[in-house]
Amino acid sequence: MPQAKYTTEQEIEEMRMEILREKQKMQREHDNTTGEKGFSKRRLAARAAGWTVFLSAVILLISAIVSINAAKSKGQIPSFLGIFQLYVVESGSMEPTFDIGTIILCRIPKEPQSLKENDIVTFKTLSGAIVTHRIVEVMAEEGGGAAYRTKGDNPQNSEDTELLTPDRVIAIFVAKIPLT
Repeated sequence: MPQAKYTTEQEIEEMRMEILREKQKMQREHDNTTGEKGFSKRRLAARAAGWTVFLSAVILLISAIVSINAAKSKGQIPSFLGIFQLYVVESGSMEPTFDIGTIILCRIPKEPQSLKENDIVTFKTLSGAIVTHRIVEVMAEEGGGAAYRTKGDNPQNSEDTELLTPDRVIAIFVAKIPLT
């Protein structure tokens, strides 16, 4: 029969001390990587960043809604960031480029007198309607100004009868928003 080996009180105390040292070492490592309530510092930072982004988006949306309603109540065209405007295509005059119901993003022009042929512009007609058509010809006016001949992209359209002057240009097409 094998001889039994007994652990002495001194060996037991040494094991307890070694276990205690390991626990303290693990606690220090845990304290270095975690914050309150056992959450890791990275996780807390990610949660804070997520909430910051969420709250920023909510504030941006609320301010956009307020500014759009304020502009509409004053009879103005709503814009966001003071640069961009959204329009909905309501007729087939620009088909096949824009189908009816397409939402287009436009920017307010810095220099409406320096537009080029093939630019797609949103403008106000002499009767007050807002139209989006393509510039098909740039013409020089007396006094050095510019005037534009416009036309919808639909092949059945003819050129617009009235010339577009830079003071009636509202926006220049940037992109169509793919919702469908």
